[in-house]
Amino acid sequence: MRDLNLFNEAAAADKSKQKNEAKNAKPKSVLESFEYIVELAENSNLDADFMAKASTHITYAARKLKLSPMQVVLLAMFVDRSEDCRIMISEIARYAGCRTTKILRLSDDIDVLESRHYLRASRSRKSLSYRVPDTVLKALRKNRPYVHETEPVLDTQTFFDRFDKLMNEKDDDELTHDALMEQTMEMLEEIRPTKFATGLRRHNLGDEDTLLFVFMAHLFVENNDDNINFHDIDDIFDNNEIPSWVKREFRSRESELFLSELIENVNEDGMARSDAFKLTEKAKEELLCELNLCKSAKSDKGLVKAETLAEKRLIYNATEREQIAELSSILSADRFDEVQTRLRGAGMRPGFCCIFYGAPGTGKTETVYQLARQTGRDIMRVDVDKIKSCWVGESEKNIKALFDRYRNICKDSKLAPILLFNEADAVLGVRMEGAARAVDKMENSIQNIILQEMETLEGILIATTNLTTNLDKAFERRFLYKIRFDKPTLESRAQIWQTMLAGLTDDEALTLASQFDLSGGEIENIARRHSVNAILSGREAIDMEELITTCRQERISQSSRTRIGF
Repeated sequence: MRDLNLFNEAAAADKSKQKNEAKNAKPKSVLESFEYIVELAENSNLDADFMAKASTHITYAARKLKLSPMQVVLLAMFVDRSEDCRIMISEIARYAGCRTTKILRLSDDIDVLESRHYLRASRSRKSLSYRVPDTVLKALRKNRPYVHETEPVLDTQTFFDRFDKLMNEKDDDELTHDALMEQTMEMLEEIRPTKFATGLRRHNLGDEDTLLFVFMAHLFVENNDDNINFHDIDDIFDNNEIPSWVKREFRSRESELFLSELIENVNEDGMARSDAFKLTEKAKEELLCELNLCKSAKSDKGLVKAETLAEKRLIYNATEREQIAELSSILSADRFDEVQTRLRGAGMRPGFCCIFYGAPGTGKTETVYQLARQTGRDIMRVDVDKIKSCWVGESEKNIKALFDRYRNICKDSKLAPILLFNEADAVLGVRMEGAARAVDKMENSIQNIILQEMETLEGILIATTNLTTNLDKAFERRFLYKIRFDKPTLESRAQIWQTMLAGLTDDEALTLASQFDLSGGEIENIARRHSVNAILSGREAIDMEELITTCRQERISQSSRTRIGF
């Protein structure tokens, strides 16, 4: 027995020695360096001893990527969490065993990583988080430094296409107001000879007014929007809060955009609305003439286009499968027109309002996307949080403008798009009787407007919600289809596992399905993490022990342990 213990101790020592030699050996790739850096960084406080132990791998990656040693260390820990699109500084600090303030002191290095586009930051009033773009991971897999390349802006159309992308980044809080303005001015300089840029210079606007006009012109070019409200203009400012000076100048018509006759108030029933604006015909003719825009310009821009939706196989329980198949059949172009005609003939409401409800991760939202793909219908997705405003009366205007835009899109579209209220818990709850607080009154007003709009809806509205018991009865009556999404059965879970990870055997899929009562969304999340780990480590074979560990860690409430490592 003593000899066996000595043998085991020797084997363990030899294994440890081999591991240390591997750590100190010349790395074969940046990702291999990152693996060892992350392993050594755990609970190291990122101190001098850690930097010394990891020096071989830090030096290799630093030379390869042309980054400083600390930038390499930070990037390695961000890449290790790259399956998460919201990486918090506190998570990095917790893993490294140091205070958040220590990582914050390294903000200059993180800023360099952001400026080199290795990281994208999302800044909002509530939080600061980071993500590692897929393009960075692809470069690192090829053992190359990431080089961010931007195509030149050559003409006015390219300018508005690029501005549309910048607005998407702004919507994701990955671009500040100042950065948006700076990049807009740079792009205008790139297209300096164009009629658009030349015409703007003639009006001698300041940078803020220039950005305001470009944004409003963008809404017209992309959406044919001739009804721009304050809640639209919110989008170009940080935290979606329009400054008071902008509102004051627009309401009093003292803005340079009014004085230059570039914008005007929307006229409604012979009255000028002080809260709605549009480009003047002069602005469209003088500044946008290069684009050859017709009167019925691209009103469908901003929608999720049906042809862009990827096919995805969804596994349903039997009851869900039958109802969804029926709904898919009705929403097909020919059947839907026929059903609407019959409903109108019988004096009934022609609109289709549906609600998908049930536990999180059961496929409600993805089902809407697949229905849209199958029936060729675009999706107009509603962000309830963006509709709500802290200003009295603004939320009600926002919701009315939303339905107005949907009606206009339906008129210009061969197929009515799906109006998707995703995660609509906030607007479907029971209305408050005798509401006294302003916020409660606002909630009731929003709900009443939605109920009225549902009565006259000509198109298709689908709401998804986790709500199961607190649905207002008035809403319940107006939903024609009410489909409950239950957590998958044992058989369905096994099918989902094999759909997500094709390499699983029947027995392995059944083992995972039996041991863990997970939703489809949770299974997909685990499968994505497995795929990311496979990319980073170069291991393609499925490791059941690793999968089971990840399953146990999937629910935060069941585990306090933070997962970091390859």
